[in-house]
Amino acid sequence: MANPKKNGKSRTDSLKQEYDILIIGGGITGANVLWDATLRGYKCLLVEKSDYASGTSQATSKLIHGGLRYLKNLEFGLVRESLRERRILAKISPHAVRPLGFIVPIHSWPERLTLFAGMELYNALSYDRNQDISEDCLIPRYLWNSKAETIYKTSPLDRTKLMGSFQYYDYANINPERHTSEFIFSAKDRGGQAFNYMEVKSITKQNSGGYTVGLLDRESDKLKLVSAKVVVNSAGPWADFVESLAGVAPEKKLVRSKGIHAVVRNICSKECIILQKRDGSHLFVIPWRDKTIIGTTDHVFDDHPENFLVKESEIISLLDEVNRTFGDTRLTLEDVDYYYGGLRPLVEDLDSDSETYSASRKAEVMHYEKEGYLGFFSALGGKYTTSRSLAENLVNQISEVLPNHVVTTVSRTEPLLGGHYKSKKALAQSLERKFPKASGRKIEQIVSRYGSLSEKVLSYPSGETYLLANGERFYEEEVSYLVENEDIIHATDFYFRRSGVGTVGKMNPDDRKKLDAKLAKLLGWDAKRSSQESKLVDKRYLWFKD
Repeated sequence: MANPKKNGKSRTDSLKQEYDILIIGGGITGANVLWDATLRGYKCLLVEKSDYASGTSQATSKLIHGGLRYLKNLEFGLVRESLRERRILAKISPHAVRPLGFIVPIHSWPERLTLFAGMELYNALSYDRNQDISEDCLIPRYLWNSKAETIYKTSPLDRTKLMGSFQYYDYANINPERHTSEFIFSAKDRGGQAFNYMEVKSITKQNSGGYTVGLLDRESDKLKLVSAKVVVNSAGPWADFVESLAGVAPEKKLVRSKGIHAVVRNICSKECIILQKRDGSHLFVIPWRDKTIIGTTDHVFDDHPENFLVKESEIISLLDEVNRTFGDTRLTLEDVDYYYGGLRPLVEDLDSDSETYSASRKAEVMHYEKEGYLGFFSALGGKYTTSRSLAENLVNQISEVLPNHVVTTVSRTEPLLGGHYKSKKALAQSLERKFPKASGRKIEQIVSRYGSLSEKVLSYPSGETYLLANGERFYEEEVSYLVENEDIIHATDFYFRRSGVGTVGKMNPDDRKKLDAKLAKLLGWDAKRSSQESKLVDKRYLWFKD
Protein backbone atom coordinates (compact mmCIF):
# COMPACT_ATOMS: atom_id res chain seq x y z
CA MET A 1 0.00 0.00 0.00
CA ALA A 2 1.10 3.55 -0.67
CA ASN A 3 1.92 5.77 2.23
CA PRO A 4 -1.41 7.56 2.85
CA LYS A 5 0.17 10.21 5.03
CA LYS A 6 2.16 13.29 4.24
CA ASN A 7 3.57 15.47 7.01
CA GLY A 8 1.80 13.22 9.50
CA LYS A 9 -1.67 13.74 8.01
CA SER A 10 -3.97 11.37 6.20
CA ARG A 11 -5.25 12.46 2.80
CA THR A 12 -8.80 12.37 4.11
CA ASP A 13 -7.89 15.01 6.70
CA SER A 14 -7.68 17.59 3.93
CA LEU A 15 -11.21 16.88 2.70
CA LYS A 16 -13.70 19.64 3.49
CA GLN A 17 -17.12 18.98 4.95
CA GLU A 18 -19.03 20.64 2.12
CA TYR A 19 -18.44 21.37 -1.57
CA ASP A 20 -20.37 23.12 -4.27
CA ILE A 21 -19.53 20.41 -6.82
CA LEU A 22 -18.23 16.86 -6.39
CA ILE A 23 -16.93 15.31 -9.61
CA ILE A 24 -16.69 11.53 -9.92
CA GLY A 25 -14.08 10.37 -12.44
CA GLY A 26 -10.58 11.60 -13.23
CA GLY A 27 -10.59 11.15 -17.00
CA ILE A 28 -10.55 13.99 -19.52
CA THR A 29 -14.21 14.90 -18.96
CA GLY A 30 -13.97 15.10 -15.17
CA ALA A 31 -10.65 16.93 -15.44
CA ASN A 32 -12.21 19.58 -17.67
CA VAL A 33 -15.26 19.96 -15.44
CA LEU A 34 -12.96 20.53 -12.46
CA TRP A 35 -10.93 23.08 -14.43
CA ASP A 36 -13.91 25.00 -15.81
CA ALA A 37 -15.87 25.04 -12.54
CA THR A 38 -12.86 26.00 -10.43
CA LEU A 39 -12.13 28.91 -12.76
CA ARG A 40 -15.70 30.12 -12.22
CA GLY A 41 -15.25 30.20 -8.46
CA TYR A 42 -16.98 27.01 -7.37
CA LYS A 43 -15.59 24.98 -4.48
CA CYS A 44 -14.87 21.69 -6.23
CA LEU A 45 -13.65 18.20 -5.41
CA LEU A 46 -12.71 15.54 -7.97
CA VAL A 47 -12.29 11.92 -6.94
CA GLU A 48 -10.96 9.01 -9.01
CA LYS A 49 -11.00 5.43 -7.75
CA SER A 50 -7.79 4.56 -9.65
CA ASP A 51 -5.23 6.98 -11.00
CA TYR A 52 -6.04 10.02 -13.09
CA ALA A 53 -6.37 9.19 -16.81
CA SER A 54 -6.09 5.46 -16.14
CA GLY A 55 -9.26 4.53 -18.05
CA THR A 56 -10.53 5.70 -21.43
CA SER A 57 -8.29 8.77 -21.50
CA GLN A 58 -5.12 6.67 -21.65
CA ALA A 59 -6.47 4.58 -24.51
CA THR A 60 -6.76 7.18 -27.27
CA SER A 61 -4.98 7.19 -30.63
CA LYS A 62 -3.04 10.16 -29.21
CA LEU A 63 -4.71 12.58 -31.60
CA ILE A 64 -6.60 15.85 -31.30
CA HIS A 65 -8.76 15.80 -34.41
CA GLY A 66 -11.79 17.37 -36.00
CA GLY A 67 -13.41 14.09 -36.98
CA LEU A 68 -13.19 14.09 -40.77
CA ARG A 69 -15.02 10.76 -40.99
CA TYR A 70 -18.05 12.18 -39.15
CA LEU A 71 -18.84 14.21 -42.28
CA LYS A 72 -19.97 10.91 -43.81
CA ASN A 73 -22.68 10.74 -41.14
CA LEU A 74 -23.64 14.39 -41.86
CA GLU A 75 -22.65 15.36 -38.30
CA PHE A 76 -21.56 18.84 -39.37
CA GLY A 77 -22.18 20.35 -35.94
CA LEU A 78 -19.93 17.78 -34.25
CA VAL A 79 -17.17 18.35 -36.81
CA ARG A 80 -17.34 22.12 -36.41
CA GLU A 81 -17.32 21.79 -32.61
CA SER A 82 -14.33 19.43 -32.82
CA LEU A 83 -12.38 21.79 -35.07
CA ARG A 84 -13.12 24.73 -32.79
CA GLU A 85 -12.02 22.76 -29.74
CA ARG A 86 -8.92 21.57 -31.57
CA ARG A 87 -7.87 25.21 -31.90
CA ILE A 88 -8.75 26.00 -28.27
CA LEU A 89 -6.64 23.11 -27.00
CA ALA A 90 -3.74 24.38 -29.10
CA LYS A 91 -4.24 27.81 -27.54
CA ILE A 92 -4.41 26.75 -23.88
CA SER A 93 -1.94 23.82 -24.06
CA PRO A 94 0.39 24.35 -27.04
CA HIS A 95 3.06 22.12 -25.47
CA ALA A 96 0.69 19.14 -25.61
CA VAL A 97 -0.05 19.16 -29.35
CA ARG A 98 1.95 18.88 -32.58
CA PRO A 99 0.69 19.41 -36.16
CA LEU A 100 0.51 16.03 -37.89
CA GLY A 101 -0.17 15.19 -41.51
CA PHE A 102 -2.71 12.48 -42.38
CA ILE A 103 -2.40 10.67 -45.71
CA VAL A 104 -5.44 9.03 -47.30
CA PRO A 105 -4.48 6.84 -50.32
CA ILE A 106 -6.83 7.09 -53.31
CA HIS A 107 -7.47 4.22 -55.76
CA SER A 108 -10.34 5.42 -57.97
CA TRP A 109 -11.89 8.56 -59.43
CA PRO A 110 -15.18 8.26 -57.47
CA GLU A 111 -13.13 7.92 -54.28
CA ARG A 112 -11.01 10.93 -55.27
CA LEU A 113 -14.01 13.15 -56.03
CA THR A 114 -15.84 12.16 -52.85
CA LEU A 115 -12.85 12.83 -50.64
CA PHE A 116 -12.07 16.08 -52.47
CA ALA A 117 -15.53 17.32 -51.48
CA GLY A 118 -14.87 16.20 -47.90
CA MET A 119 -11.51 17.97 -47.83
CA GLU A 120 -13.05 21.20 -49.07
CA LEU A 121 -15.80 21.04 -46.47
CA TYR A 122 -13.35 20.14 -43.70
CA ASN A 123 -11.17 23.07 -44.73
CA ALA A 124 -14.17 25.44 -44.75
CA LEU A 125 -15.32 24.30 -41.31
CA SER A 126 -11.82 24.94 -39.92
CA TYR A 127 -11.66 28.51 -41.24
CA ASP A 128 -10.33 29.81 -37.90
CA ARG A 129 -7.86 26.98 -37.29
CA ASN A 130 -4.81 29.24 -36.89
CA GLN A 131 -6.48 32.09 -35.06
CA ASP A 132 -4.59 33.31 -31.99
CA ILE A 133 -2.44 30.21 -31.42
CA SER A 134 1.28 29.59 -31.03
CA GLU A 135 3.36 29.62 -34.20
CA ASP A 136 4.39 26.06 -33.30
CA CYS A 137 0.80 24.87 -33.77
CA LEU A 138 -0.13 26.37 -37.15
CA ILE A 139 -2.05 23.94 -39.37
CA PRO A 140 -1.60 24.01 -43.18
CA ARG A 141 -4.33 23.57 -45.76
CA TYR A 142 -4.84 20.10 -47.22
CA LEU A 143 -2.94 19.07 -50.36
CA TRP A 144 -2.91 16.42 -53.10
CA ASN A 145 0.05 14.05 -53.41
CA SER A 146 0.80 12.49 -56.77
CA LYS A 147 1.40 8.75 -56.99
CA ALA A 148 5.17 9.32 -56.84
CA GLU A 149 4.85 11.67 -53.86
CA THR A 150 2.58 9.20 -52.09
CA ILE A 151 5.06 6.36 -52.60
CA TYR A 152 7.88 8.57 -51.32
CA LYS A 153 5.94 9.39 -48.13
CA THR A 154 4.49 5.90 -47.58
CA SER A 155 7.04 3.53 -49.08
CA PRO A 156 5.62 0.21 -47.73
CA LEU A 157 2.13 1.03 -49.04
CA ASP A 158 0.54 -1.37 -51.52
CA ARG A 159 0.73 0.42 -54.90
CA THR A 160 -1.95 -1.60 -56.69
CA LYS A 161 -4.29 0.87 -58.49
CA LEU A 162 -2.81 3.71 -56.43
CA MET A 163 -3.63 7.13 -57.96
CA GLY A 164 -2.18 9.36 -55.26
CA SER A 165 -3.36 10.62 -51.88
CA PHE A 166 -4.94 13.50 -50.04
CA GLN A 167 -3.01 14.90 -47.10
CA TYR A 168 -4.71 16.94 -44.40
CA TYR A 169 -3.66 18.03 -40.92
CA ASP A 170 -4.80 17.61 -37.34
CA TYR A 171 -2.79 17.40 -34.12
CA ALA A 172 -0.86 14.65 -32.40
CA ASN A 173 -1.35 14.59 -28.62
CA ILE A 174 1.95 13.08 -27.51
CA ASN A 175 0.98 12.20 -23.93
CA PRO A 176 -2.80 12.38 -23.36
CA GLU A 177 -2.42 10.85 -19.90
CA ARG A 178 -0.26 13.73 -18.77
CA HIS A 179 -2.38 16.25 -20.67
CA THR A 180 -5.49 15.01 -18.85
CA SER A 181 -3.72 15.24 -15.51
CA GLU A 182 -2.54 18.76 -16.26
CA PHE A 183 -6.14 19.99 -16.33
CA ILE A 184 -6.48 18.57 -12.81
CA PHE A 185 -3.23 20.05 -11.51
CA SER A 186 -4.05 23.40 -13.09
CA ALA A 187 -7.37 23.38 -11.24
CA LYS A 188 -5.63 22.45 -7.99
CA ASP A 189 -3.30 25.40 -8.52
CA ARG A 190 -6.43 27.60 -8.57
CA GLY A 191 -7.92 26.15 -5.39
CA GLY A 192 -9.73 23.03 -6.56
CA GLN A 193 -9.19 19.69 -4.85
CA ALA A 194 -8.57 16.29 -6.43
CA PHE A 195 -7.64 12.85 -5.15
CA ASN A 196 -6.68 9.72 -7.04
CA TYR A 197 -7.34 6.31 -5.45
CA MET A 198 -10.42 7.76 -3.75
CA GLU A 199 -13.53 5.67 -4.40
CA VAL A 200 -17.17 6.70 -4.10
CA LYS A 201 -18.95 4.10 -1.97
CA SER A 202 -22.33 5.78 -1.44
CA ILE A 203 -24.42 8.68 -2.73
CA THR A 204 -27.38 9.72 -0.57
CA LYS A 205 -29.83 12.47 -1.44
CA GLN A 206 -30.35 14.90 1.45
CA ASN A 207 -33.85 16.03 2.41
CA SER A 208 -32.67 19.62 2.54
CA GLY A 209 -31.08 19.41 -0.92
CA GLY A 210 -27.69 18.27 -2.06
CA TYR A 211 -25.98 14.93 -1.49
CA THR A 212 -23.95 13.10 1.11
CA VAL A 213 -21.19 11.10 -0.52
CA GLY A 214 -19.15 8.38 1.16
CA LEU A 215 -15.52 8.37 0.04
CA LEU A 216 -13.06 5.55 0.65
CA ASP A 217 -9.36 6.36 0.51
CA ARG A 218 -8.11 3.15 -1.09
CA GLU A 219 -4.59 3.79 0.20
CA SER A 220 -5.48 4.12 3.89
CA ASP A 221 -8.87 2.32 3.95
CA LYS A 222 -10.33 5.37 5.67
CA LEU A 223 -13.92 6.32 4.93
CA LYS A 224 -15.17 9.89 5.09
CA LEU A 225 -18.53 11.53 4.37
CA VAL A 226 -18.67 14.82 2.52
CA SER A 227 -21.56 16.97 1.41
CA ALA A 228 -22.00 18.42 -2.08
CA LYS A 229 -24.69 20.65 -3.53
CA VAL A 230 -24.09 19.15 -6.97
CA VAL A 231 -22.72 15.76 -8.03
CA VAL A 232 -21.26 15.27 -11.51
CA ASN A 233 -20.99 11.72 -12.77
CA SER A 234 -18.14 11.68 -15.31
CA ALA A 235 -17.09 8.09 -14.72
CA GLY A 236 -16.93 7.14 -18.40
CA PRO A 237 -17.48 3.38 -18.86
CA TRP A 238 -18.52 3.18 -15.20
CA ALA A 239 -21.11 5.98 -15.45
CA ASP A 240 -24.15 3.68 -15.32
CA PHE A 241 -22.82 2.06 -12.14
CA VAL A 242 -22.54 5.48 -10.50
CA GLU A 243 -26.11 6.26 -11.54
CA SER A 244 -27.24 3.01 -9.93
CA LEU A 245 -25.31 3.88 -6.78
CA ALA A 246 -27.29 7.12 -6.54
CA GLY A 247 -30.58 5.37 -7.33
CA VAL A 248 -31.03 7.15 -10.66
CA ALA A 249 -32.83 5.42 -13.54
CA PRO A 250 -30.83 6.14 -16.72
CA GLU A 251 -32.49 7.95 -19.62
CA LYS A 252 -29.91 6.73 -22.13
CA LYS A 253 -28.13 3.44 -22.76
CA LEU A 254 -24.39 3.41 -22.21
CA VAL A 255 -22.65 1.23 -24.78
CA ARG A 256 -19.01 0.30 -24.15
CA SER A 257 -16.85 0.09 -27.24
CA LYS A 258 -13.52 -1.70 -26.94
CA GLY A 259 -10.55 -0.11 -28.66
CA ILE A 260 -6.97 -1.38 -28.62
CA HIS A 261 -3.65 -0.09 -29.98
CA ALA A 262 -0.16 -1.52 -30.38
CA VAL A 263 3.14 0.36 -30.27
CA VAL A 264 5.54 -1.23 -32.74
CA ARG A 265 8.85 -0.51 -34.44
CA ASN A 266 8.83 2.48 -36.76
CA ILE A 267 7.14 1.49 -40.04
CA CYS A 268 6.03 4.92 -41.32
CA SER A 269 7.59 8.31 -41.94
CA LYS A 270 6.43 11.67 -40.58
CA GLU A 271 2.75 11.39 -41.51
CA CYS A 272 -0.11 9.26 -40.26
CA ILE A 273 -1.47 6.89 -42.88
CA ILE A 274 -5.17 6.05 -42.93
CA LEU A 275 -6.05 2.62 -44.30
CA GLN A 276 -9.26 0.64 -44.62
CA LYS A 277 -9.71 -2.68 -42.85
CA ARG A 278 -11.64 -5.67 -44.12
CA ASP A 279 -14.78 -4.64 -42.21
CA GLY A 280 -14.79 -1.17 -43.77
CA SER A 281 -13.59 0.64 -40.64
CA HIS A 282 -10.39 2.63 -40.66
CA LEU A 283 -6.91 1.77 -39.46
CA PHE A 284 -4.39 4.40 -38.40
CA VAL A 285 -0.64 3.98 -38.77
CA ILE A 286 0.63 6.81 -36.58
CA PRO A 287 4.21 8.07 -36.16
CA TRP A 288 4.86 8.60 -32.45
CA ARG A 289 8.08 9.15 -30.51
CA ASP A 290 10.22 7.27 -33.09
CA LYS A 291 7.79 4.37 -32.89
CA THR A 292 4.53 3.62 -34.70
CA ILE A 293 1.09 3.27 -33.12
CA ILE A 294 -1.39 1.06 -34.98
CA GLY A 295 -5.07 1.04 -34.16
CA THR A 296 -7.81 1.10 -33.39
CA THR A 297 -10.50 -1.53 -32.96
CA ASP A 298 -14.16 -0.76 -32.32
CA HIS A 299 -16.31 -3.57 -30.93
CA VAL A 300 -19.07 -3.78 -28.34
CA PHE A 301 -17.83 -4.87 -24.91
CA ASP A 302 -20.62 -6.55 -22.94
CA ASP A 303 -18.69 -7.54 -19.82
CA HIS A 304 -18.14 -5.51 -16.64
CA PRO A 305 -15.52 -2.78 -17.25
CA GLU A 306 -13.42 -4.13 -14.39
CA ASN A 307 -12.91 -7.26 -16.49
CA PHE A 308 -11.41 -5.40 -19.43
CA LEU A 309 -8.14 -6.76 -20.80
CA VAL A 310 -6.27 -6.80 -24.07
CA LYS A 311 -6.03 -10.30 -25.52
CA GLU A 312 -3.06 -11.59 -27.41
CA SER A 313 -5.37 -12.77 -30.19
CA GLU A 314 -6.67 -9.22 -30.62
CA ILE A 315 -3.15 -7.86 -31.07
CA ILE A 316 -2.39 -10.60 -33.59
CA SER A 317 -5.55 -9.68 -35.51
CA LEU A 318 -4.52 -6.01 -35.52
CA LEU A 319 -1.05 -6.88 -36.82
CA ASP A 320 -2.63 -9.02 -39.51
CA GLU A 321 -4.72 -6.06 -40.71
CA VAL A 322 -1.63 -3.87 -40.96
CA ASN A 323 0.38 -6.54 -42.77
CA ARG A 324 -2.45 -7.06 -45.26
CA THR A 325 -3.25 -3.39 -45.84
CA PHE A 326 0.09 -1.67 -45.53
CA GLY A 327 2.22 -3.74 -47.84
CA ASP A 328 5.22 -5.82 -46.85
CA THR A 329 5.58 -4.81 -43.18
CA ARG A 330 5.54 -8.36 -41.74
CA LEU A 331 4.89 -7.30 -38.17
CA THR A 332 4.90 -10.02 -35.52
CA LEU A 333 4.37 -10.04 -31.77
CA GLU A 334 8.11 -9.56 -31.36
CA ASP A 335 7.70 -6.10 -32.91
CA VAL A 336 5.18 -5.02 -30.27
CA ASP A 337 6.95 -2.89 -27.67
CA TYR A 338 3.81 -1.83 -25.81
CA TYR A 339 0.07 -2.18 -26.15
CA TYR A 340 -2.92 -0.54 -24.55
CA GLY A 341 -6.67 -0.46 -24.75
CA GLY A 342 -9.78 0.99 -23.19
CA LEU A 343 -13.53 1.35 -23.36
CA ARG A 344 -15.24 4.23 -25.15
CA PRO A 345 -18.52 5.19 -23.46
CA LEU A 346 -21.03 5.76 -26.27
CA VAL A 347 -24.54 7.08 -25.70
CA GLU A 348 -27.53 5.47 -27.39
CA ASP A 349 -31.30 5.58 -26.98
CA LEU A 350 -32.58 2.80 -24.77
CA ASP A 351 -34.05 0.92 -27.76
CA SER A 352 -31.06 1.37 -30.06
CA ASP A 353 -29.00 -1.55 -31.34
CA SER A 354 -26.59 0.18 -33.77
CA GLU A 355 -22.99 -1.01 -34.06
CA THR A 356 -20.31 1.03 -32.35
CA TYR A 357 -18.18 2.18 -35.30
CA SER A 358 -21.07 4.18 -36.78
CA ALA A 359 -22.37 5.37 -33.42
CA SER A 360 -22.16 9.10 -32.83
CA ARG A 361 -19.38 10.50 -30.66
CA LYS A 362 -21.62 13.36 -29.61
CA ALA A 363 -21.69 14.01 -25.86
CA GLU A 364 -24.81 14.40 -23.74
CA VAL A 365 -25.42 16.00 -20.36
CA MET A 366 -28.20 14.45 -18.33
CA HIS A 367 -29.74 16.32 -15.38
CA TYR A 368 -32.07 14.14 -13.34
CA GLU A 369 -34.08 16.98 -11.84
CA LYS A 370 -37.43 15.63 -13.09
CA GLU A 371 -36.68 12.29 -11.42
CA GLY A 372 -36.24 14.10 -8.11
CA TYR A 373 -32.44 14.38 -8.23
CA LEU A 374 -31.87 18.11 -8.51
CA GLY A 375 -28.17 18.75 -8.96
CA PHE A 376 -27.24 15.22 -10.07
CA PHE A 377 -25.65 15.35 -13.53
CA SER A 378 -24.20 12.68 -15.81
CA ALA A 379 -21.78 13.60 -18.58
CA LEU A 380 -21.99 10.80 -21.12
CA GLY A 381 -20.17 10.00 -24.35
CA GLY A 382 -18.13 12.55 -26.22
CA LYS A 383 -14.59 12.70 -27.56
CA TYR A 384 -11.30 13.66 -25.99
CA THR A 385 -11.09 16.65 -28.35
CA THR A 386 -14.48 18.06 -27.34
CA SER A 387 -14.20 17.39 -23.60
CA ARG A 388 -13.63 21.05 -22.75
CA SER A 389 -16.78 22.04 -24.64
CA LEU A 390 -18.75 19.33 -22.83
CA ALA A 391 -17.48 20.66 -19.49
CA GLU A 392 -18.44 24.22 -20.38
CA ASN A 393 -21.95 23.12 -21.29
CA LEU A 394 -22.29 21.10 -18.10
CA VAL A 395 -21.07 23.89 -15.81
CA ASN A 396 -23.42 26.30 -17.58
CA GLN A 397 -26.27 24.03 -16.49
CA ILE A 398 -24.84 23.76 -12.98
CA SER A 399 -24.85 27.56 -12.73
CA GLU A 400 -28.64 27.43 -13.02
CA VAL A 401 -28.73 25.19 -9.94
CA LEU A 402 -26.05 27.10 -8.02
CA PRO A 403 -26.67 30.83 -8.57
CA ASN A 404 -24.42 33.74 -7.52
CA HIS A 405 -21.37 32.49 -9.38
CA VAL A 406 -19.72 33.58 -12.60
CA VAL A 407 -21.74 32.14 -15.46
CA THR A 408 -19.33 32.90 -18.30
CA THR A 409 -16.50 30.43 -18.75
CA VAL A 410 -12.89 31.46 -19.20
CA SER A 411 -11.64 27.95 -19.96
CA ARG A 412 -11.67 28.84 -23.67
CA THR A 413 -8.78 31.23 -23.18
CA GLU A 414 -7.07 30.45 -19.88
CA PRO A 415 -3.86 28.45 -20.44
CA LEU A 416 -3.02 25.36 -18.43
CA LEU A 417 0.02 25.47 -16.17
CA GLY A 418 2.37 24.65 -19.05
CA GLY A 419 0.67 26.81 -21.66
CA HIS A 420 1.88 30.30 -20.72
CA TYR A 421 4.11 30.98 -23.72
CA LYS A 422 3.87 31.96 -27.37
CA SER A 423 6.87 30.24 -28.93
CA LYS A 424 8.91 27.19 -27.92
CA LYS A 425 11.98 28.74 -29.47
CA ALA A 426 11.68 31.94 -27.42
CA LEU A 427 10.92 29.94 -24.28
CA ALA A 428 13.98 27.71 -24.82
CA GLN A 429 16.23 30.73 -25.40
CA SER A 430 15.01 32.29 -22.17
CA LEU A 431 15.72 29.08 -20.25
CA GLU A 432 19.19 28.77 -21.77
CA ARG A 433 20.05 32.13 -20.22
CA LYS A 434 18.61 31.14 -16.83
CA PHE A 435 20.19 27.66 -16.80
CA PRO A 436 23.53 28.02 -18.64
CA LYS A 437 24.79 24.64 -17.39
CA ALA A 438 21.88 22.75 -18.96
CA SER A 439 22.51 21.43 -22.47
CA GLY A 440 20.46 22.67 -25.37
CA ARG A 441 19.18 19.14 -25.91
CA LYS A 442 17.91 18.89 -22.34
CA ILE A 443 16.15 22.24 -22.50
CA GLU A 444 14.56 21.41 -25.85
CA GLN A 445 13.19 18.08 -24.61
CA ILE A 446 11.92 19.48 -21.32
CA VAL A 447 10.22 22.42 -23.05
CA SER A 448 8.49 20.00 -25.42
CA ARG A 449 7.10 18.08 -22.44
CA TYR A 450 6.26 20.80 -19.93
CA GLY A 451 6.00 24.11 -21.77
CA SER A 452 6.12 27.04 -19.37
CA LEU A 453 6.48 24.67 -16.41
CA SER A 454 9.99 23.92 -17.66
CA GLU A 455 11.59 26.60 -15.48
CA LYS A 456 10.15 24.95 -12.39
CA VAL A 457 11.30 21.51 -13.60
CA LEU A 458 14.84 22.72 -14.33
CA SER A 459 15.08 24.32 -10.87
CA TYR A 460 15.40 20.84 -9.31
CA PRO A 461 18.93 19.44 -8.81
CA SER A 462 20.31 17.72 -11.88
CA GLY A 463 21.88 14.27 -11.81
CA GLU A 464 21.14 11.04 -13.64
CA THR A 465 19.96 10.83 -17.23
CA TYR A 466 17.80 7.83 -18.09
CA LEU A 467 17.69 6.38 -21.61
CA LEU A 468 14.26 5.21 -22.79
CA ALA A 469 13.46 2.34 -25.13
CA ASN A 470 13.02 4.71 -28.10
CA GLY A 471 16.26 6.62 -27.49
CA GLU A 472 14.69 9.56 -25.67
CA ARG A 473 16.41 10.93 -22.60
CA PHE A 474 14.61 11.52 -19.33
CA TYR A 475 16.22 13.65 -16.64
CA GLU A 476 16.45 13.43 -12.88
CA GLU A 477 14.96 16.91 -12.53
CA GLU A 478 11.79 15.62 -14.20
CA VAL A 479 11.49 12.71 -11.80
CA SER A 480 11.81 15.01 -8.78
CA TYR A 481 9.29 17.47 -10.17
CA LEU A 482 6.68 14.83 -11.00
CA VAL A 483 6.93 13.02 -7.67
CA GLU A 484 6.72 16.23 -5.65
CA ASN A 485 3.90 17.89 -7.59
CA GLU A 486 1.72 15.37 -9.39
CA ASP A 487 0.08 12.96 -6.93
CA ILE A 488 2.22 9.94 -7.74
CA ILE A 489 1.30 7.12 -5.36
CA HIS A 490 2.37 4.05 -7.34
CA ALA A 491 5.24 3.45 -9.74
CA THR A 492 2.72 2.74 -12.51
CA ASP A 493 1.40 6.30 -12.07
CA PHE A 494 4.85 7.60 -12.90
CA TYR A 495 5.83 5.19 -15.68
CA PHE A 496 2.59 5.10 -17.67
CA ARG A 497 0.66 8.29 -16.96
CA ARG A 498 2.72 11.26 -15.74
CA SER A 499 6.01 10.74 -17.57
CA GLY A 500 5.22 8.33 -20.40
CA VAL A 501 8.62 6.74 -19.72
CA GLY A 502 7.20 3.22 -19.90
CA THR A 503 4.81 3.62 -22.83
CA VAL A 504 7.48 3.27 -25.54
CA GLY A 505 8.61 -0.13 -24.32
CA LYS A 506 10.82 -1.69 -21.65
CA MET A 507 13.83 0.33 -20.58
CA ASN A 508 17.38 -0.95 -20.45
CA PRO A 509 17.64 -2.88 -17.13
CA ASP A 510 20.42 -0.66 -15.78
CA ASP A 511 18.52 2.57 -16.47
CA ARG A 512 15.33 1.04 -15.12
CA LYS A 513 17.10 -0.02 -11.91
CA LYS A 514 18.47 3.49 -11.37
CA LEU A 515 15.06 5.05 -12.02
CA ASP A 516 13.31 2.66 -9.63
CA ALA A 517 15.86 3.54 -6.96
CA LYS A 518 15.24 7.25 -7.49
CA LEU A 519 11.48 6.80 -7.14
CA ALA A 520 11.92 4.72 -4.00
CA LYS A 521 14.12 7.38 -2.43
CA LEU A 522 11.74 10.22 -3.23
CA LEU A 523 8.64 8.33 -2.11
CA GLY A 524 10.17 6.78 1.00
CA TRP A 525 9.72 3.17 -0.06
CA ASP A 526 11.67 0.39 1.61
CA ALA A 527 13.21 -2.45 -0.43
CA LYS A 528 10.12 -4.65 -0.18
CA ARG A 529 7.75 -1.92 -1.30
CA SER A 530 10.05 -0.87 -4.11
CA SER A 531 10.21 -4.46 -5.37
CA GLN A 532 6.40 -4.74 -5.30
CA GLU A 533 6.01 -1.53 -7.26
CA SER A 534 8.60 -2.59 -9.82
CA LYS A 535 6.78 -5.88 -10.40
CA LEU A 536 3.54 -3.98 -11.10
CA VAL A 537 5.36 -2.05 -13.80
CA ASP A 538 6.82 -5.27 -15.25
CA LYS A 539 3.37 -6.84 -15.31
CA ARG A 540 2.24 -4.19 -17.74
CA TYR A 541 4.49 -5.73 -20.42
CA LEU A 542 3.15 -9.26 -20.03
CA TRP A 543 0.58 -10.66 -22.42
CA PHE A 544 -2.88 -11.41 -21.11
CA LYS A 545 -3.76 -14.84 -22.41
CA ASP A 546 -7.14 -15.60 -23.95
